[in-house]
Amino acid sequence: MLVDKILSDGFAIYEHEDAEVVECSALVNLPVLVKIMRLGFVKAVFAFCVLLFVLPAFAQTPAAAKPIDQLKQKLEQISSGVSADWGIYIKSLDSGEEIAINADKTMDTMSTIKIPLMVDVYRQVDAGKINTADRFVMKTADKRFGTGVLQNLDPGLSLTVRDALELMIIQSDNSGTDMAFARAGGPAHVTQTMRELGLNSITATGTSFDWFLALAAAGDPAYAKFGPEELFTKGFPDKLTDADVERFHFEGKHPYGLSNARDMGKLLELIATNKAASEKSCKEMLRMMGQQQMRTRIPRFLSDDVDTPHKTGDFPPYIANDIGFIDTPNARVVVVFFSAHHRGYYSELEDAIGRMSEQVWAYFNYRPAAK
Repeated sequence: MLVDKILSDGFAIYEHEDAEVVECSALVNLPVLVKIMRLGFVKAVFAFCVLLFVLPAFAQTPAAAKPIDQLKQKLEQISSGVSADWGIYIKSLDSGEEIAINADKTMDTMSTIKIPLMVDVYRQVDAGKINTADRFVMKTADKRFGTGVLQNLDPGLSLTVRDALELMIIQSDNSGTDMAFARAGGPAHVTQTMRELGLNSITATGTSFDWFLALAAAGDPAYAKFGPEELFTKGFPDKLTDADVERFHFEGKHPYGLSNARDMGKLLELIATNKAASEKSCKEMLRMMGQQQMRTRIPRFLSDDVDTPHKTGDFPPYIANDIGFIDTPNARVVVVFFSAHHRGYYSELEDAIGRMSEQVWAYFNYRPAAK
């Protein structure tokens, strides 16, 4: 008995001495097939038939990936298509399903640190230490560069604490942020509050003024001696180059704030479950987040009827952060997207967050509600 030939489609043809031809499927490999042939024609056919029935019973079928793991793979695929470092945390507050991608890596929060600041203020409101209806007068020394409208308004404007908080969240107003820091007791008090909540990676590293002063000094060290009013009046130094700004970011010596994605997600969960502060205060914080005007990331590809209370953080083109919630009829989902060291078009970074958010919404919107 000889193997006559091996066909390209994986079948072996062998010929018996009395010219009978048997075609054998390649369910068994060739060495096994040859050994079977040596048994003699009748025994070989019998053995081969046994193998045809027995082998499938022992075949290893790969376990299908869980749906939540498939979602994780999609998020990894989208994020890997952008030249940036990522920290991502997703959690359904209904089913408990969770995704963590580099979620324990401490990263620069940029303006998402304003959520911990807001929590600290409202905990002090609950304790009777701060009244959000209290008024104060804005001075030139209160004005900050970057996002927000207050820097463009005249000194002497009367504001409430709630006004400053509202603008800090919905416009990421840096002037309002430092007004809130001043009334909360400064960055150190915010950090201590986060430790009391068990969120050990969340650190308020400084005020908006501290960050802008460090950036200005990266271009001209003489600026390091400036106070708030002098810095705002004089503006950034002409010597500050794009290379200085890039080095400022990549050296990472002056983060606006620090957290890992998991701890920031836990803080959002505490707000959603009325555990970060009183129920009244938590609802007020969620209301503010729901008024967010920066809608180029989490809500980017979602329809207008999808609620996405959230807070952004920016340092173009290197950092585009967004944290908050995606609400569906079946679930409220915590979403945290941190990024850093991005090179390329800023819109690609924002698009990636938008596409990942779209995948999260689709997964939880079309799956059965948790029981």
